[in-house]
Amino acid sequence: MENLNIKGMVKNHCLALTISQVGWGQFLTMLKYKAENEGKIYLEIDRFFPSSKTCNHCLNVVDSLPLDVRQWTCHQCQTTHDRDVNAARNILEEGLGILASGSGVTAYCPDVSPSSGGRKKSTTRLSVG
Repeated sequence: MENLNIKGMVKNHCLALTISQVGWGQFLTMLKYKAENEGKIYLEIDRFFPSSKTCNHCLNVVDSLPLDVRQWTCHQCQTTHDRDVNAARNILEEGLGILASGSGVTAYCPDVSPSSGGRKKSTTRLSVG
């Protein structure tokens, strides 16, 4: 996952309602819990990693890519990219690179053995009875 600045994104009146409706924070909490429960690793990529602006084919980074540009062509290798698909590929490669290097500086890596006791305290929300 990409560690996004959700609080900053909600300040944008065009995105606020959409982001709030999907319950992004709760989704990430559930995803972390599910990964932990299945013995998987949940990894967050730094929010400043240029996932959208980097060509996943030749690794050229464009200077600027406004949010309204949904498709772009790399000036170096002439590959046409869908912004979201390109970002997803770059995030995957960055995550695999972090795992391969063994440096989990920006990673959330829970105990990867499957748990038998349900949620761990780090991901448990208190319920109001």
